[in-house]
Parts: sequence; C-alpha cells; structure tokens
Amino acid sequence: MPPSQSSKLSPAAVIGPGRVGLALALFLDRIGIEVTVGARSERGRERVEAAGLAIADPTEATRGASLVLLTVPDDELPSLVTALAADGAFSGEQVVVHTAGVDGPGLLAPAAAVGARTAACHPVQIFNDDLEATLGRLPGTVWGVTGDPAGKEVVATLGGRPMDVPESGRVRYHAALVLAANGCAALSATATDQLRAGGVIDPSALLSGLIHASVDSALATGQAGLSGPWVRGDGRTVAMHTEALARKQKVINVYVALARLVADRAAAAGRLDPEARARVEAGLHGHVEGEESHERLEMLRRLGRRARGREQR
Repeated sequence: MPPSQSSKLSPAAVIGPGRVGLALALFLDRIGIEVTVGARSERGRERVEAAGLAIADPTEATRGASLVLLTVPDDELPSLVTALAADGAFSGEQVVVHTAGVDGPGLLAPAAAVGARTAACHPVQIFNDDLEATLGRLPGTVWGVTGDPAGKEVVATLGGRPMDVPESGRVRYHAALVLAANGCAALSATATDQLRAGGVIDPSALLSGLIHASVDSALATGQAGLSGPWVRGDGRTVAMHTEALARKQKVINVYVALARLVADRAAAAGRLDPEARARVEAGLHGHVEGEESHERLEMLRRLGRRARGREQR
C-alpha cells in the first residue's frame, strides 16, 4: 500500500479493545498510522494501556478520525452505532468499517447518512490472547467485504486480501465460517477427550494427520468424511459406537447428527445405496439387521463390559 493511501486513513479510531480491536490497532500503529482505541470499561482501558496505545472515550476517538473501525462484539454493534450517531461523532470525511461477520454495511446507515463511506469487513482469521501470534497471521488473511470500495482499501492496508460477499448472503457466509472453524475445533477436542478416555496417551499425534487429510479432501472435492462406517453402511459398527457413547448425551447427539449428514451426502453422491443407508440408521438406534448380527453385537457388548469391569478392579 503506497504511503499516500495509508496517510488517507490516518488518524484512525478503533472502537473496542477486545482481541480483534487490539490486534488491528497494533497493526495500524506499527505501519505508521496514528491510532486511538475507544474504550469505556476499566478492564478495556487497562488492556489498551498495556499494549502501549492511545486511549479515549469512543465518541472522542471517533470524532476527527479518518478511519473508524468498529470491533465490538456483534450484539453490541447496533447500540454502539446508534450512540455514536446520537453524539454526532460521524462525518462525511470518514471511512467507517465494522468487522462483524453476520451484518452488512446497512447497520452503518447513520454514518452513511452524513456522507461517510461505509463497509463491512470481516477477517476470516483466528484472534486469541497471543497478540503477537495474531499479528503474524494478519498478512494474507482473507476478509469478507461488503459495501463501499473503501473497505477493500482498508483491508489492503491491514495486509489482507478482500473477497466480495453479497449483503444478502452475509448471514449464511458467517454461519458457514462458524461451522467450519468452531465445528472443527470442537469436534477435534471432543475426539481427543474420547481417545484419552479410551486409554490413548497422545491423541493429537493420532488425530493430526487424519483431520488435516479430511479437511484437505473437503476443500478439494466437497466430499469430506465420505469414508468409514457411515459411508460403507456398517450398521454393526455404528451400533457399537452409539453404545459406547450412550452415556455422553451431548456427544452422542453430535455423533448421530453427523452420521446422518455424511450418510445423506454419501447417498446423494451415489456412494451409499438405500439398503446400506437403512443399516446406518438402524445402527444409530442401536439395532442391527438380522438376528445373528444382533446376537453377535450383544455378545460383544457383554465382553466389552466385562473387560471394562476387570480394568476398573
């Protein structure tokens, strides 16, 4: 980004001293843009001071800023915009951007009404308490951008890559990102817990290659997870899984939902015929087709319970 472009965004105000706000404020500060963080709570002010950044009341920080970044939690954003507008903090010389994923620039109508250029710019990245690690991830980050082209200029200044997201699609866009990022993380952590409970000493070493290969396959082909018992129609295996997880209500609920999702996708792709799909569904209810299979399953269950009993003694 040429210095002249960066200078057009200085001074900047970042409203919200959370993980996103502090990281973006520090990035701007380090590339030479004058930045003030707007914060009201004592804890927030302490975080800003610890980062060595200038601090002010949100309204004071916004007034006179060329760039205004609103980085508060999604649910707080409407009331913040209303309060800043009521205080007359917005002006026609500003670029006003919020970083919420689910909302579009329509939420910034009070700023646009006075002539400000407005955009929704959502960073598709992980922000955590390790500020230096977060700052290291910012260059090259893709941002979902909706609104005035000035939003893309802001993203470029922050080292990111803008990607257009239609305003009508932002809710679905954000829901998909939450499913992908938090879903993968939660499932990985849950699988790790189950492995430890089953006696595996180093679950991460066991899971790492499998998870990365599955995700890479999903991104390349759209057919992630289309392997294993849910796709082969192995009802007995599925029934044994449901038996083992039965006491973990939240876990079994997730297992059942994912099994049905994957089985349905496999069926739609021609990988799972109706008979095999029925075996999966029966297994999810703890049933196995055929009397002989049912008896074998019951025998395996009894043997498993005996083995667990010996281990506990």
